[in-house]
Amino acid sequence: MNLIVFDTETTGLTYGDEILQLSIIDGNGKLLLDQLFKPTHKTSWFEAQEIHKISPEMVKNCPDISDYKKQIQKIINQAELLVGYNIHFDIAFLENIGIDFEGKKTIDIMKVFAPVYGEWSEYFGDYKWQKLTTCAAYFGYNYCPHLALEDVKATLYAFNNLKKTNKLDGYYEIINYTEDVWN
Repeated sequence: MNLIVFDTETTGLTYGDEILQLSIIDGNGKLLLDQLFKPTHKTSWFEAQEIHKISPEMVKNCPDISDYKKQIQKIINQAELLVGYNIHFDIAFLENIGIDFEGKKTIDIMKVFAPVYGEWSEYFGDYKWQKLTTCAAYFGYNYCPHLALEDVKATLYAFNNLKKTNKLDGYYEIINYTEDVWN
């Protein structure tokens, strides 16, 4: 199966924030894209920078993500399965720049891992979503978190471990519409 794993780093978590980094690998870990981008509107992102360490200085001479739109769409179109950790967050940001995900099968490792880890939330009546660092540590994978390329490698490692234990059997979601995740 032709699958890709992708992750973004952004200027923040809400509508109006922008993608600073996009990394995509295939199911064998082959690098398809790893690029920093200069945001179009944002000039600072202090809270996000504390997490991923991507500064305005680091991206000031980087291309605009619109320059990569065709390349990104081609990679998405060629994939049969899209894998990510909290994948709908990344999809929302990519849809915001015009990337089409209609009809694509997705697996969100965060959702699959939650019952494996087994921390129950009485408030939500469901298993608590865990951070990627927790998921990676659970499977014995050590890495430098919050850089998109490192995050996709950790996500692929978790995917492969979940696949070995048949936790992925029959699990996927199909994107049939553009979800309004900003409300």
